[in-house]
Amino acid sequence: MAKKHRVRARSRRAVEASRRASAVRAAPAEHEATVRPVATPRTSRYASRTGTSRAVGAPSAGLERAAAWERGYVTKDFRRMALVVVIALALLVAAGIVLNILER
Repeated sequence: MAKKHRVRARSRRAVEASRRASAVRAAPAEHEATVRPVATPRTSRYASRTGTSRAVGAPSAGLERAAAWERGYVTKDFRRMALVVVIALALLVAAGIVLNILER
């Protein structure tokens, strides 16, 4: 037997209310007068920028703190990745040496 969903039934709207909601409404005359022209797309938005940054003036203390934290995180991340690569290379060399000794 199918499980019943315990959801409260929605109340039905009156026929008049549903007809009023679905009736086509005429747009006000003032709305038609304030139609804005379609904006042209900016092509320079997705182009790569060259030159200096747009920021002007000294950076805020909060921005400097965030940048220092980010640099520290990236440095630690690169250090971890380098350590993993060194360990993997050392294991490959050790495995090669062990296999050469065992084949003799």
